[in-house]
Amino acid sequence: MKPHRLELEAFGPYAEPTAIDFDTLSDEGLFLIHGSTGAGKTFLLDALSFALYGEVSGDRNVRSLKSDHAAPAAVPRVQLEFSCGGARYRVERCPAYTAPKARGQGFTDKAAQAVLWRLNGSEAEPIASRTTEVSREVEQLVGLNGSQFRQVILLPQGRFAEVLRARAEDREALLKTLFDSVRFEQASFWLDERAKAARLELTEQNRNLEQLQRQAAQTWSPYAPAADATATLEPTEAAVPEPPQPLSLPELQARIAAVVAAAAKRLDQSSTALEAAQQAKAAVDRQAERWDRRASAAATLADLEAKQPLVDEYRQRLQRAQQAETLRASLEAEDAARQELQRRQEQLGSQLRRTIRARDAAQALPQELVLLDLLTPPGLEALGNARSALAARRAEVTALSNKAQEAAQAENAAQQAARLAADATAKLNRDRAALEARQKQLQAATETWRQACSAGDQLDGLQRAAQAAADRAAASEALLAAQTRQREAITAQNSADAQLNAAQAALLELRQRQIAGMAARLAGDLDDGAPCPVCGSAHHPAPALPSNDAVADATLTAAEQQLSTAGAAARRAAATLATVASELKALAEKAGTAVDDPAAARLAAHQARDSLQNASGLAAEVERLQRAIQGHERELQALQSNLQAAATEQAVHSSAAAADLGRARALRAEIALELGEAVDPRAVLEGFTTLEAALKELAQGAEASASAGTRLEQASARLVRELSGTEFADALAVRAALKEERWRLELAERIAKVERQLIEARAVLGAADLADLPPERPDTAAAEAALIATDAERTAAVERHSEARTARNAIDQLAAEHRQVEAAVQTAQQRASLLSAVADRCLGRTAPYISLQRWVLSTYLAEICRYANQRLELMTSGRYQLRLSDEGGRGGRNAGLGLRVLDAYTGEEREVSSLSGGETFQASLALALGVADTVQAHSGGVHLDALFIDEGFGSLDPDSLQLAMDELDRLRDGGRMIGVISHVGALKERIRAGIAISTGERGSVARLCRTGPD
Repeated sequence: MKPHRLELEAFGPYAEPTAIDFDTLSDEGLFLIHGSTGAGKTFLLDALSFALYGEVSGDRNVRSLKSDHAAPAAVPRVQLEFSCGGARYRVERCPAYTAPKARGQGFTDKAAQAVLWRLNGSEAEPIASRTTEVSREVEQLVGLNGSQFRQVILLPQGRFAEVLRARAEDREALLKTLFDSVRFEQASFWLDERAKAARLELTEQNRNLEQLQRQAAQTWSPYAPAADATATLEPTEAAVPEPPQPLSLPELQARIAAVVAAAAKRLDQSSTALEAAQQAKAAVDRQAERWDRRASAAATLADLEAKQPLVDEYRQRLQRAQQAETLRASLEAEDAARQELQRRQEQLGSQLRRTIRARDAAQALPQELVLLDLLTPPGLEALGNARSALAARRAEVTALSNKAQEAAQAENAAQQAARLAADATAKLNRDRAALEARQKQLQAATETWRQACSAGDQLDGLQRAAQAAADRAAASEALLAAQTRQREAITAQNSADAQLNAAQAALLELRQRQIAGMAARLAGDLDDGAPCPVCGSAHHPAPALPSNDAVADATLTAAEQQLSTAGAAARRAAATLATVASELKALAEKAGTAVDDPAAARLAAHQARDSLQNASGLAAEVERLQRAIQGHERELQALQSNLQAAATEQAVHSSAAAADLGRARALRAEIALELGEAVDPRAVLEGFTTLEAALKELAQGAEASASAGTRLEQASARLVRELSGTEFADALAVRAALKEERWRLELAERIAKVERQLIEARAVLGAADLADLPPERPDTAAAEAALIATDAERTAAVERHSEARTARNAIDQLAAEHRQVEAAVQTAQQRASLLSAVADRCLGRTAPYISLQRWVLSTYLAEICRYANQRLELMTSGRYQLRLSDEGGRGGRNAGLGLRVLDAYTGEEREVSSLSGGETFQASLALALGVADTVQAHSGGVHLDALFIDEGFGSLDPDSLQLAMDELDRLRDGGRMIGVISHVGALKERIRAGIAISTGERGSVARLCRTGPD
């Protein structure tokens, strides 16, 4: 990582824009940052750290970085261009600050912002646009986090000597921030947890052994003799002081086997007794069944003989019903004829009532119909005379109807003539109105012609206004689409950020799983006979095996590739968002005041376009309007002629209407004289039609009623003839004897069933096997009770035998499990001892009392001392070397991380606190550079092209200063750019280029300068 250009504004003591060109200073390789105390020299280093990581060194608060010398509305910012991995980048950050409100009084809080670009010549490609994303991207590019960067590249004032002077525990905490040793601590804790789990498992298995023993004893307890049972009770005052020992599992197996054998013998005895009782019970049941069968047959026979009179009565009723069934057809025929006659008579009565209603509704009837009696059915001759008279009267009324139709035609003609006269009057009025309207149209056309001539002069201005309104409307509508694209770009960026976070979480989870499987990885490097790097033993009885979720290097590489792909997608999303934002700004400027109201912009554009179209159309109508004015003048002349013709037509039609109306009145008077006032011949004819239909139906109903009476007489005569040869006196007796076929079939079946039951009962009583039965029924209850008692004894024996066998199986199973658990306990004991020994060794609880993590950190510290001694020997002319010491002694918490100094002049080691101020600076500088070299070596090929050292040179004498400068020259010759912050005047003479910091009332100013001789 190499800085190229640093820009500051309103940041710390720098109120005005300040730029530092490190490329100019890198030509010298070594430059000096100097100025008065408090001018802001160290703040340049803070600006570098803040630009990259959003953090500053020391106790400064990132929320108070805005310059107090800057204007209240000024925006604090830091911008840094740097190169890393062959590419060039620019990062810009703004810290959180307060600014005046845009509207009203007071201040508002502004959040921190950050943007990272990749520079490709003159083009800048956005990579990240959020503070956390920028920090994450910078860490991946540089290969160091903020703490490592400030320890390796920025050696802050009074801080780079911490590694030398710190106590062992503080030095351990500092080394943990520089080197990833957490996985070794996690591996140690993992081993300790496994050891605890193994010990718990061993304890649990011992409890399982005791539980199995107790379960076996509990299973045996129901079968134990009284002596065994009392031996398991708690001792009382009367009991012996020491109860007997419980039985072992083999003893319990032997005793329960004896109990099972005894139970099996008892089961055989009870089974034999049960079989004898079942045979005796079966013999008694057979004799009782024969006795019950004889008693049932005798009872059935007595019951049937008692019901015999009732059966004879039902047999007679069945015979009468069968005889009545032969007369059913004649009886039903008479009933049907009687019902038909009744229906015809009811229908005739209804027809009489309809005829009366029709006669009452008719008008101008002949005298024969008026005198016809309809209260009773009339004769067929009277009905014929009435119908003939009605037909003659219809002919007379039809002639009058024709005259009424002629009168209606005359009235229609009069009405038509009146309408024509009214139409002529209306036309006359319309022509007069049209004449007035045409005169007004002529005036309006003349006025419009004048306006059209004026509109032709306004077309140019209206065209310009319409074009401007259309441009604003188009920009306003495009603004909505651009805002939509901006929201989509924001959504895409959020999605890309989420995928980036998921990829980072997945990589972190894989690394944690890799750390969790560290024991298996360490075990994979073990060789037979070679010492273990953890416990030092040359024997490896149970190396850890890889777990199913072990992480391979290829998996980690794939996860890192996914993270790189997600980062590229996030950078592309940020670039898209920036492009859309610029388009949105351009459209907003073009839309002007219509930026927030596209509808109003469209309305204004439509109105301007309508105004232009109206004016254009009006200007094009000048010639047409002139022709229209001439047409209006010709139309006025034609309307004058039409008025005279309409007056003549009105007079003609009024005369014709009066003549037709007189003829119609004469015909109406003749009809009224014949039929009466207000009587319509057509209504009279309609009444005749209804009455004629009623009279016709009445004649047909009278004929049908007479035919029905004849059929009833014939059916009654046939029924009388058929009754003469039967036992029935009349039709009522036949109806009483008639039964449904189902009733007759069921009754016949019941009579036959009784006869069959009589035969069967007599046959049973005559059977040979029922002849020698005792008079009393055999006692089956006593045989049943004996069988139940015997069966209960056998059931108890079966249960006893089954329970004993179950107990024996359970004890055998518990004994087998006990043997298996005993074998497992031995294996668990060995595994718990091994895991506890390794965990205690890794956690420093056993000799040499150094934990695995502290041992790894001490290895890093030894490497740091090796790099540091290469420079310290040069700076001290070979006098001093740094050595590790076992500070804390045997069993000490801080063992393994102590530092001492070897003095070549005396050959003795002594405390680093015994060094003088200059010697301390030399040792601290060498140790800090050693830390930088070690971090670089363990950071995956991170190349550090810059180094900044803050103060400390004032404690050196001239010779030591020369040696320190020689070391810095060697670093510069190695390609590093080195910046030194110091008040020492001699450095100005030795370092030719630098940055001069001056301060005043308006803040500090930094400028490049020449500090030494050319």
